[in-house]
Amino acid sequence: MLFFVKRVYQNLKDSNLKVCSVISFPLGSDRLDIKVLQSIKAIEDGATELDIVWNISAFKSKDYKYIQTELSEVKKNTEGVIHKVIIETAYLSQEEKILAINLLKDLGIEFLKTSSGYAPEGAKVEDIKLFKSLADNKIKIKASGGIKDYETALKMIQAGADRLGTSAGIQIVTGK
Repeated sequence: MLFFVKRVYQNLKDSNLKVCSVISFPLGSDRLDIKVLQSIKAIEDGATELDIVWNISAFKSKDYKYIQTELSEVKKNTEGVIHKVIIETAYLSQEEKILAINLLKDLGIEFLKTSSGYAPEGAKVEDIKLFKSLADNKIKIKASGGIKDYETALKMIQAGADRLGTSAGIQIVTGK
């Protein structure tokens, strides 16, 4: 996806639209130095927002120090942009979801994002409610994955999602 950032930026530079790039998409398994380089290059090419897939393997292995280092390094090298961390809720227990939002809040990450769209399921209303209840106005929630119709989109917003990630945006807003 990084391949298109510069082109998209050039096409949108005279508009109000912002450019976002995914980092380490879709699995989050790139090395730390590669994630930092991807992030820096995305910003150089015009991105003002980063959707960072965290290293789910490290998180599931309880290597929270690695997650903290990974995200801190990306954030330190990309100040001034919006950081959304994709945590893949489909693979997390309730306890891990709570740990995840608290970890992201402590790191000063701007958004928790529920899914890359590659997991077996995406955003769930109960997860959005949980995250919103724990956010303490320190982090925003982007519900992503599986939002294909107006009713689902509305439920996510009512549950507390600040943003939605969907490939069905036009269908949702037009009702088609």
